[in-house]
Amino acid sequence: MPEAQSHLSQDFTTRILLALLCCLLAVVPFLIVKFPPITDLPQHAAQVRLFGEAVSQPDSPYKVQWMTPYSLVYTVLGTTWLVFGPGNAGRIGMLIIALLWIAMLHLLAARLKRPPLAAFLASLLFFGHILYWGFYQFAFGWTLFLGWVMLTQVNFKSRLREAAAFFFASTVLYFTHVLWFFMAVAWLGAQHILLKHAWRRTASRLAGSLPLIILAFLWYPSLAEYGFSSKTVWSTIPPERLSPIWLVNASFGGLRGSLEFIFFGLLIVWLLLGWRQNRGEIRLRLDRQLFFFSLFFLLLALIVPDLYTNTTRFSQRWVPPALAFLLLGLPLPRLKKNILTILTAAAVSAFFLITSLNWIAFEKSELSGLEESLAALPQNPRVVGLSFIKDSAIVRGRPFIQVFAYSQVYKGGELNFSFADFGPSLVVYRQSRRLPWTSGLEWFPESAKKGDLLFFDYALINAEEKMHEALALKAYLTPVTREGRWRCYKVLPPEKP
Repeated sequence: MPEAQSHLSQDFTTRILLALLCCLLAVVPFLIVKFPPITDLPQHAAQVRLFGEAVSQPDSPYKVQWMTPYSLVYTVLGTTWLVFGPGNAGRIGMLIIALLWIAMLHLLAARLKRPPLAAFLASLLFFGHILYWGFYQFAFGWTLFLGWVMLTQVNFKSRLREAAAFFFASTVLYFTHVLWFFMAVAWLGAQHILLKHAWRRTASRLAGSLPLIILAFLWYPSLAEYGFSSKTVWSTIPPERLSPIWLVNASFGGLRGSLEFIFFGLLIVWLLLGWRQNRGEIRLRLDRQLFFFSLFFLLLALIVPDLYTNTTRFSQRWVPPALAFLLLGLPLPRLKKNILTILTAAAVSAFFLITSLNWIAFEKSELSGLEESLAALPQNPRVVGLSFIKDSAIVRGRPFIQVFAYSQVYKGGELNFSFADFGPSLVVYRQSRRLPWTSGLEWFPESAKKGDLLFFDYALINAEEKMHEALALKAYLTPVTREGRWRCYKVLPPEKP
């Protein structure tokens, strides 16, 4: 008994130390920059300001959608707004979700008695396209989904208490992200089939979820009424998604260069070694639930479209959760424990170090002039954002398309594009805007005409030096700032005859 207790104590200590180390490493990138390379971050932070306007000003053009299934994350952002101020709300909010991601992975590993090193390595998957595109609700929903998985491990003495617990958990998940809510319901069905749960247990848990299932189907038609729809797009067909490039981009997909290919290769080697070296005892060492759902998420990633009802990267979103479950579900590679721990800690530390250096370089070079431009704006301006530099040399995707929304975060006012134009948002326009200017300027700045800019007071423009020189010669634009890639221009109204 004393030897067993000592082993349990060492295991607990290892879990705590690895979780703390991972948390400390993960916060570094967020603390060393002011503007992290997260595409939708400024729009999400701006929603907090718009919420305040909608609640406090009866004549505000905005309204709060209390029943939208994407709202709970704004409790985190609202708190960070109040504690750390508007300029830090989005960044610290995402930092908190990163810590939740890590903590919940380690808690799940402890609950299911899975190796802490697997949770340590799986924590890297937060720093992928889900983070860099700024899918706040999806990232937050994943952490709560892990809580749902742990809740399903509890044996309730009362079916009434069980139904009540699952009603509460369903409510939390539903108001975080409706996709994760439906995944949670699917998890109950899979457990019933795989583990052969009694019908009474499954029925009481589903009964707790039923009111939210009904609410989801009642809510969905409102999206069409608000005009929130898009074409269903398969940018890649399923066979193409088996290519290494697609898999790396779906697993990480945040930073350019070789870093993500190296770490994707590391994860694959880890998984293959864990399978091969333990193949004689795989049934004993494998967690069937986690393994099954990792395959389920991978299947989703292979067959669902890339774009569905304005849900971008719809297929790629499921790959990081799939890999996280696969890392936790499979046994560890058979190396000496101390050696494996040192190698893993060194690899994870290197990942966060390189990530931090990239974030510093991105802010210093590709967001140069932004802080000065924001400071130059007055309160409540009408701002149009134009990023003529579309791609980053450091970050994948389109990291500049929403940067101009920081003007609303810092100074309020109105933008040429806002998440308030999106039907599922917490805060939306009372009446859908009919834009008198060209739509989609955040994606296609080259479409901007003089008449478009005249609807605004200021323009935040990201461009190379030659273009800034040409813009400064325009009769209707006056440079307010003159340094950096990002510059502020005052838009001059046409002279009256």
